Amino acid sequence: MFKVFKFAYQLWHTMDKAAVAAEVAKGSITAAEYKEITGEDYAV
Repeated sequence: MFKVFKFAYQLWHTMDKAAVAAEVAKGSITAAEYKEITGEDYAV
């Protein structure tokens, strides 16, 4: 799922940072993957 979220955020612009952060909260991706997608640290 990581690649899908990365493409959705970076290329397709169908997800925003809040949506990506929600996936971290759900456990779909890790905080490190959040940083790789958005370029920012995940704020707990």
